[in-house]
Amino acid sequence: MFAEIHAGSPAARIDFRRDYDSLTYRLCHVPAHVARRVRRLMEALGLRYVALDFLVDRDNRDWHLIDVNPGGQFGFVPDLRAPITQALADVLEGRQ
Repeated sequence: MFAEIHAGSPAARIDFRRDYDSLTYRLCHVPAHVARRVRRLMEALGLRYVALDFLVDRDNRDWHLIDVNPGGQFGFVPDLRAPITQALADVLEGRQ
């Protein structure tokens, strides 16, 4: 599950944590080749959950991985909170 974070102020463009009120969020489509590489990265690192930060060009063609967060935050993105929490609970209970 991926979400886009759009910075709505100069401060948020430098670091989105500097101006949460200016942020907007959308679930986003991830190209198949990026999703495959994310799964390979997770396998190589032995991770069941990871929050990855990408910079993506305006045409959605070039995806640049900039950060790997094995314990990354997701609760501040409204559309991700419930589905990721449920998926993590499923893993912890052995359902996945």
